[in-house]
Amino acid sequence: MRIAIAGAGQMGSIYGAAAHRNGHDVTFIDTAAAVVDAINAHGLRIDRRDGSTETFDIRAVSDPSEVGGVVDLVLVFVKGWATADVAVAVRPIVGSATVLVTLQNGLGNEEVLRDAYPQHPIVIGLSVHTVVTREPGWHVHTGVRETQLGPTTDADRPAAELAAAAFAGPAFPVDVLGEHDVRASQWAKFVLNCASLPTAALTRLRTDVLRDEPLPFAVMDDITRETCAIGRAAGYDLDADERIAFQRELFRTAGGRASMLGDVLANRRTEIDSINGAALRYAERFGVRAPLNRVMYNLVKGLERAMELGEA
Repeated sequence: MRIAIAGAGQMGSIYGAAAHRNGHDVTFIDTAAAVVDAINAHGLRIDRRDGSTETFDIRAVSDPSEVGGVVDLVLVFVKGWATADVAVAVRPIVGSATVLVTLQNGLGNEEVLRDAYPQHPIVIGLSVHTVVTREPGWHVHTGVRETQLGPTTDADRPAAELAAAAFAGPAFPVDVLGEHDVRASQWAKFVLNCASLPTAALTRLRTDVLRDEPLPFAVMDDITRETCAIGRAAGYDLDADERIAFQRELFRTAGGRASMLGDVLANRRTEIDSINGAALRYAERFGVRAPLNRVMYNLVKGLERAMELGEA
């Protein structure tokens, strides 16, 4: 298959490498010239936890029109605030049968893609791999976990199977779920993102440090409970105690920095609107109080303003 990966950051890179390893024709699309230039000059380098290194000869472009015609699958792995722009930008490579896949953090990306491509198969899901960036085009894959994806309608099940086959491998597990189950899994990850990402961004603590700090982790636990209540109101059976235990285990084994902390340290806009901002939109829809999500949303928006002013 011809596959375009929109976003050659940490997650986009490991999925592009997985598809390339499976023999597919992969092209990265990224607006960061440093990333595009590094991948084209030196290949995409992925270091593994076992000490091994792989370098992948994958083409990268900054303009989707440079991909060269229609592709079979577009994987969107940009920040949530950039999804609408990407949906417009990739139109030259989206044909009538092109499958669009989003494994992005947060909620709301599916709706943006659906508005842009109402007749196309759209596959959603989640990734809980952990990756650390050494420099543009060079990443360390620090944690391997199963990818879960699935259709947004019953008719899109074949598209989900196609996407799973593109990326799955012995060291890169992918599971296909039904529509309700994949949405429930999205929520299961979402409640963790709402707790961990803004906490890391505001404290600026690495994962391996944050996990040993009881005060901020207690805040994370409380946010997880609050967001689980929102998810249950939305129709998903979320066990707050189980999610908190999973989060603690994830932090025990993961390394590096949370993605939102990486954005703050790089002075970039964060994904807070599709994380805690999305939680607030659902809370309002279903009449659930969400004061902790409101606090985190407001504080991170304030931090973004400080970054704009050069005072962060």
